[in-house]
Amino acid sequence: MWKNSRVLWAIPAVFLMTSGCSMMSAVGIGKNVMRKDSHLAVFIDGMPAKQNKLKKGAMGYAEFKVEGTCSTSPSFKYEFADDKNFGRITSTNINIHQAFENNYSNQAEFTIYPAGGSSDNLLEAGKTYNLGSVPAGMECMNFDRQKVSGVTLKPGMNYMLIFTVAGDRSDSIQVLFSTK
Repeated sequence: MWKNSRVLWAIPAVFLMTSGCSMMSAVGIGKNVMRKDSHLAVFIDGMPAKQNKLKKGAMGYAEFKVEGTCSTSPSFKYEFADDKNFGRITSTNINIHQAFENNYSNQAEFTIYPAGGSSDNLLEAGKTYNLGSVPAGMECMNFDRQKVSGVTLKPGMNYMLIFTVAGDRSDSIQVLFSTK
């Protein structure tokens, strides 16, 4: 009789352990999907940068990508995704890295930043900017660290744009895109 009672207790225990694991996996996937990877929304040539929700749920992270191809002198716009209060913003910067040996170059092809480091010259949320001709108050530097008037990317290449808002609360977002 003692042996039979162990077997009777073992069956529900195995069931609970196996269903608990799948329940824990489902909870983990749900947490991954619900977690914000950035409080910024970015648009390149009017196309939003999106994450693959399935990959994010399974892996915990998915890169932001623009689905279509972009021009070699793209436009750029950002918004605060969930109206987070960033407080006093001191800088907005864009770095564009070109694909290099199955990854991305460690050095940016182009860097766009406030002229003179002044917090009076920031990119405004909700406004579209032509990166081919940087806006007044901003400066652009190329790969060779020379000041240039704007961004001119190579056609048919993959790029990674990193946009950073620095302030009382700071945030960055990496966006992968391709040119026509």
